[in-house]
Formats: sequence, structure tokens, C-alpha cells
Amino acid sequence: MLRPAEAARALTLAALRQPSPLLRTARLAALAVLALGLGACGRPAPPAPGKAIVVGVDSNPTSLDPRLSQDAVSWQIHRLLFRQLLAYGERGEIALDAAATWESSDLAHRFVLKEGLRFHDGSPLTSADVKYTFESIREPAMGSPRAAGLRELGGIETPSPGEVVFRLKRPSASFPESLMVGIVPRSAAGAGKRFGERPVGAGPFRFVRFDPDERLELAAFEGQAAPPAYERLVFRIIPEETIRVLELESGGLHLLQDSFSPDFLPRLRDHPRLRIQRRPGTNFTYLGFNLADPILARPKVRRAIALAIDRRPIIRHILKGLARETDSLLPRDHWAHAPGLPPIPHDPAQAMRLLDEAGLPDPDGPGPRPRFTLVFKTSQSELRRRTASVIADQLAKAGIEVKVRSHEWGTFFGDIRSGNFQLYSLTWVGISDPDIYRFVFHSGQAPPAGLNRGRYANPLVDELVEAAQRLPGRDQRAPLYHEVQRILGAELPYVNLWHTENVAALDRRIEGFVVYPNEDLISLAGARLAAEGGR
Repeated sequence: MLRPAEAARALTLAALRQPSPLLRTARLAALAVLALGLGACGRPAPPAPGKAIVVGVDSNPTSLDPRLSQDAVSWQIHRLLFRQLLAYGERGEIALDAAATWESSDLAHRFVLKEGLRFHDGSPLTSADVKYTFESIREPAMGSPRAAGLRELGGIETPSPGEVVFRLKRPSASFPESLMVGIVPRSAAGAGKRFGERPVGAGPFRFVRFDPDERLELAAFEGQAAPPAYERLVFRIIPEETIRVLELESGGLHLLQDSFSPDFLPRLRDHPRLRIQRRPGTNFTYLGFNLADPILARPKVRRAIALAIDRRPIIRHILKGLARETDSLLPRDHWAHAPGLPPIPHDPAQAMRLLDEAGLPDPDGPGPRPRFTLVFKTSQSELRRRTASVIADQLAKAGIEVKVRSHEWGTFFGDIRSGNFQLYSLTWVGISDPDIYRFVFHSGQAPPAGLNRGRYANPLVDELVEAAQRLPGRDQRAPLYHEVQRILGAELPYVNLWHTENVAALDRRIEGFVVYPNEDLISLAGARLAAEGGR
């Protein structure tokens, strides 16, 4: 017997196979409504109005252990379950979280913890827990992707239960960002990698239950000075976009953030029960290459692909203008963005000339046979699949056959981390410090140690990002990052696509929710859901 989510998916796919577009659209809408009923049969009754806020997401969190995950959904949930020493604030600034004070120098960071912090099991959060968290991240057996950010860490001192000092082996301007990890209790040592199955944090919400592919339920944590104003925060995992939107419109969800296609925006904006919040974001979408692939290892092939892609119709027609073209991983208003980066125009003719020069001629001229074939992996997000299909069509005009393969999120992300891909597209969420260039492009940062998923290697880039990390001031660091961006713009380990705008559609009764530039959902801790008939 299929689970409700699987039944809904099967019905949706069946509708999409109908031959008539008009009939297919009508049946999809009807079957989506039926899928709502199927989903309702298998899940518990929703909490009473005003007692819970229900958020829709498109995939499961990959891990509820903040030391292990890399995906956006997991991170958003970690922020609600755990406290961090530091976090990015509403305006993108570094702000104190579990720390009451922070003093720093070139080789030391000293924190005094806020008084009265407790974990969800009632135990106090102390400097020993902070020390354990970061020492466990560095343990090879943990296999934490965050270990790379702590290479400059020499040692951790705990002069008192309320004070912790991080000693560095060398200066690191980006080290504060490496401290933005949820603090776990020392008792997590007994659970090992299974800690994420029943996580214990000190955040505004505590873990209640997780039913994969269905829902994750959190409860307000009363053991803090200002607990949330409602009892439950529920995340419903709904892979099908149409079902998510219908659930929001019908009241089964209260909030969707960046998890619906821009096509739905006018419809949701006009819904009497909903309102829209928008904010420019720091999220960066790119096309990634596997540089170990014999075809994609050739620079002329990568440049030809970049020249064959026309981002303008994708932004205009698929993203509905909720994105802006970019020439760099960093937004143009970022302090480390390089001025005067040469643009890559849409030029299919030049793309074909480069492919000829790369030794990949068209075997039959304007005929049907391609120069070569690539596989483009993406998730099952409707927006991602549509974007991938448009890019595939554009590359076909240059003689490159692209087969789009969409996978369930966990499978897709696992393939990217393991290097099992040729082309893929992903989004970096919440970019702030330019040291991301070190994690993404340093030759020593290939997975699982780091985030260099394409296995890019350039000794000069390694030298530049290492030097930039050790310099204290922006004026000193910026020229080095400018040079890194110029090198990457020439060698193209990525095709820079766009920076997106963050959009939330929410029930009008939700008060106090704020859209963050980095998609953080922490403002849900201070939100409330007014009773029916309220504002």
C-alpha cells in the first residue's frame, strides 16, 4: 500500500501523462484535490487554530544534527532547535545568539554565555557543551562537513562554566562564521551519529516527532525567558508543488517560503486569506561541472556551455523577474564583489566555434546527431525541472544533447556530494563572508572534507583564498577576492546564473514573521497566529 505522499505523487504523474494539454491541466487540478484527501487520511488531525503554525517544505531534512547536514531545510530547522554562539541577523549582520558578549583579536575569540540557557532535557548549557560541540566536529569519525572551517582552531579553553575561549593557530577573518553551528549537549557523545534521530538542543522549540516524507513536529520550549506564543511548529513535507499551494490556500498550511514557482505568485497574492512578503536575497544559483569528466575538463567546452545559455528568458518567464543576473557568486553590492568582471553574453555561434576548437565538431552539420551527450541532474522541484529543460533546449542549439534526470532530494544531493554527476544546478543559501570561495574552490576542499564538489584545482586560487582568510580588514581582503573572481570567470568551474529574491506567502493571521535575506526562519520563534476572526 502506498503512503499518502506516494499516492499523491502517483496521481499527479498519471495526470501529467494525458495527451491533451487542456485535459491534463483539468485532471491535474482535480487529482491534486483528491491528493489532499489522501494526505489527510494518513496524518494526525491538525492542532487547534492559534495553537500551531504549519509550514510547508519540499523535502525531508537530511539530518537533524547541526554538525552533519548541508541542506537548507535542515539548517532552517536547526536554527529553531538549537542555539548558536553567533548568527546572522535580520539585516545580514553578525549578531549574538547564545553569547552575551564577544571579544576578539587576531588569535582569540572569547565568549561569555547568556545566563539561564538550558537544553530541552533541563540541563544547563555551559562552556563545556560548547567545547564538546566543536571538538566533536573535528573528530574524523564524525565526518562533519563543518570540520574544514575549524582547521585554524588551535584549542578551546573553558575558564568557567559561562566562558569559552577559542585559540587560533593563525589569523582567520572568517572564523566567526565557522562558529555558527547549533550547540549540542555533552550527552550527545553517547548517541554518536544517531543524535539526529532525537535531537536535544536549547533553541526556542524542542523536537517532538519526525515522520519522513510526512511531517516534522516541534513544540514550544517553555524553559526559556520568552517562549514562543503558540504550542506547536509543524513542518509538512510535500514534494509536489501543486499540493503545497492547494494546502496553503485551503488552510492546511500557514506558510510557504521560497517553495513555490513564481507562476503561483499572482494567484497567492490575490487570495483573501493570504499575504506576500518579499525581500532581496543572497541566494546564488549556479550550473556546476564535474571537472573530472573528460569532456567538461576542457575549458573551451565549459565556456561554450556558458555562451549557449540565455538567462534572460528564464528569469523573465520562469522566475517572473524574481531574480537578477549575476557575474559572480557574490551579489554586486557585496563589499568583496569584483568590479568590471567581463560579461558572458548569449552567443550560440561563438559557442559552436569553441566546441569545434575543442575537438568536438558537429558530426552531421545541422543534422540531428549531437556533438556529445551530457546528463544534467536536478531535484524533483518543478521549478528546477523546468529550468533544466530550458537550459537543455538552449544547449541543443549548439549541438549538445542534454538528458535531464530529476531525483528525490536525498538521492540527488548524495550524487552531488559523491561526484556522481556531469552537470547539476544548486543554490548556495545565505552567502555572507567571501571565505566561501575557499570552501567551494580550494583544491583541498573536495568532499567529504569540503564543498568543492566539482573538484576544481588551481594553485593560485588556493594561495589567494588562504591569504585572504588570514587578513583582518576588508580593504586588505577585497583585492585578493577580486583576483579570485577574475580567475574563476576565465576558467568557469561554475556558470554563474542568478541571485534570487526571497518570497513568502503566509496566512494573514500570522504576526511577527520576517523574511530574512538568507532564508532563515528564526523569526517564527517570535511570531504568533491570531485566532480566527483576528487580523
